[in-house]
Amino acid sequence: MLLRHNAFGRKVVIIKKILSLLFICVIVSVAFAGCSDGGDNNTSQTNATSPTNTAPTAPMVDTEKAVIKDTDALDFIKNAYTEEELGLDKTEKDYSFMIASHGVEIQGEKYVKIVACIMNKKDVKNEDGKETFSVETLGEYFISFDGKKVLKKNMKTNEYTRLENRYENYKSKGETTTDKTRKKD
Repeated sequence: MLLRHNAFGRKVVIIKKILSLLFICVIVSVAFAGCSDGGDNNTSQTNATSPTNTAPTAPMVDTEKAVIKDTDALDFIKNAYTEEELGLDKTEKDYSFMIASHGVEIQGEKYVKIVACIMNKKDVKNEDGKETFSVETLGEYFISFDGKKVLKKNMKTNEYTRLENRYENYKSKGETTTDKTRKKD
């Protein structure tokens, strides 16, 4: 029978429980389906063998063991290279540098990641009426954990090129931060 009595004398419908369980299963499967890859094979992956090729994905890693990290890495990229070398010389808007909270692994080697970006104010406000912004990445730069390699990512091709490593020179000069963050008048 589909109806039964519980301890309090109320009729409990077993069908409601079964339907509830089915509904929960459907919701969970839809949630997992939305989070899955989706099988999009339009992205090409290359077998990277040199620093000039791109890695298909860059796993996040802790930067605790990096020789140069945090604001030191940020200051090094800002101060040791020119706008031309970083590919930022043709940028007409104000930009700034940010450091990623985690390092990345490229071709089996661990790097600290620094990003040059522009904050763009959107015309749309959020639910609270506050202004919203988007971040436009202009360039990505990577310093190996041992401090011996510096890479620049080509944002169009996703390939990495090696920059001249000026860390020893930079460190020996004992340079302090001189902000080269560009501000347009």
